[in-house]
Amino acid sequence: MSIVASPKDQDFELRVPRRSKSETLQTLLTVVPMMVADGLSIVVAMAFSQVLIGTVFPDVHYAITRQLLPLLAIAVITYSIGGAYRICGLHPSQELRRIALLDNTSMLLLLLANLLFSETSTPYELSLLFVTLIALNLIHPGVRLVSRTLLSTQRWWGWSVVVVGPREHARRVLRHIQKNAELAMRPVSLLTSDEFRVAMTPAEKEQLARDTVTQSHASIIVMAVEDPDPSSYCSDIDFWSTQAHDVIIVPADFQWPTLWTETRDIGGIMGLHARAKLLSHWRLFAKRLLDVGLVLLFAPLLVPMCLVIAILVRLNSHGPIFFGHKRIGRSGRTFTAWKFRSMIPNANEVLEQYLNEHPELREEWERDHKLKDDPRIIPGVGHLIRKFSLDELPQIWNVLRGDMSLVGPRPIVDSEIEKYCDVFPLYLKVTPGITGLWQVSGRNNTTYQERITLDAFYVRNWSPWLDLYILARTIKTVLLREGAY
Repeated sequence: MSIVASPKDQDFELRVPRRSKSETLQTLLTVVPMMVADGLSIVVAMAFSQVLIGTVFPDVHYAITRQLLPLLAIAVITYSIGGAYRICGLHPSQELRRIALLDNTSMLLLLLANLLFSETSTPYELSLLFVTLIALNLIHPGVRLVSRTLLSTQRWWGWSVVVVGPREHARRVLRHIQKNAELAMRPVSLLTSDEFRVAMTPAEKEQLARDTVTQSHASIIVMAVEDPDPSSYCSDIDFWSTQAHDVIIVPADFQWPTLWTETRDIGGIMGLHARAKLLSHWRLFAKRLLDVGLVLLFAPLLVPMCLVIAILVRLNSHGPIFFGHKRIGRSGRTFTAWKFRSMIPNANEVLEQYLNEHPELREEWERDHKLKDDPRIIPGVGHLIRKFSLDELPQIWNVLRGDMSLVGPRPIVDSEIEKYCDVFPLYLKVTPGITGLWQVSGRNNTTYQERITLDAFYVRNWSPWLDLYILARTIKTVLLREGAY
């Protein structure tokens, strides 16, 4: 594959720093803030545990002074060896899984050290460690997600990346990287292979590649490939491996499961191992257990909130408090999805009249089944509960019944089946959810086709860690009202 610099008429902007930083400086600027966030999580978790345990044992001296520094030292070693800072291209759900494993490993190592080597460890200190273990598992993942989100907005955070490959596919890959800045990848150059495939000599090709990588201090090459035959680009992998430490290959087909797929050596031939996690009964049981457990845990908060909303709906509009609509569930079973009624009683007639008066909006309605200025919504309370997605709280009842899950594809109606086309069989494999990738990826600001793509991604890459990530992102999406109208 011959490589040439991309033309100036590109329809995107490479966010290149004024002065390229060395690879070592890139690593320090990316890793050190994450280490600070990890240390802060440990300090907060242990301090909280100290206060909590101190209320039970008020006469016991503080043990945090004896346990905090050893825990920080163990954590630095465990996180470094366990890959906590190899986050380049790592999806947040994969990071959650890795951090949970390393947090528990660090705490168990400290607990083991106290039991084996410390003759002065007291039951109070051991209790402190157990509570810290629980607190760290609750605090650290959130701190990681927030810190990574905030750091991704800074131009100095992340590693420099050079994208190479056929022009259109390479541009598409570059846009994906730019759109997902939390992956800690900063595209600094785009080299395409379309125009001078034959004209450039091997020496010229190597010189251009060396100059590009050297000037940008890029340590990662992202190869966008279109040919389904790996043998056609094996030599290119070898070539770019001599120019940078890491080479990431991105095929043209983005529909393959990406999060948990692993490579396998099949007698010298590369194989891809994709686990059908939705066929695992114990994983589905764990998902169900997570749904019911979280609903029961937050019931004391949710029940009063539902009562207040029900009263407001009743006071502001005549008609029933709840609205039920038939939806398609797992395995094609229909069920009634419940919501707080946020629309006026004669909503259908008002909608049809509104579309007749504004025919330019009919296309928007038929395409997305949404209107930014919907005339059917109850003034005041209707807009409020829809903006914060509070109208969907009654679907918790659907979760307890097993019709829905907390996380999953958005439930659809019969008229939407034809729009899903080949993705519809995937949709039927999983229980629809109250929230999902669509809700945390722009919601109403995304197109209907993008929503279908997100549903397909969720089914292909499902795991409990992906569910936890989506639940965490949902809190941010609801509070900031992202994509809500």
